[in-house]
Amino acid sequence: MSTLELLSRTIARITHCKAEDITLGMALKDVKADSLDWVQIIVGVETALDIEVDMERMKEMVTIENFVSYIDSCTK
Repeated sequence: MSTLELLSRTIARITHCKAEDITLGMALKDVKADSLDWVQIIVGVETALDIEVDMERMKEMVTIENFVSYIDSCTK
């Protein structure tokens, strides 16, 4: 499973949207998620990939692609 697929499925599960609607070019602010949802999304990704997301770096991310690239850099 690709990082985008994992992230899309995690977002979809928590926000009850369709995973297919999550694209690389999508702005994080366009994800219909509140702050608690984002905590759950981040914890879900951390658990699935055994990584730790830096919350300061997370604040700098603008798109799903930024988040995917960051996750990929953590798993190398």
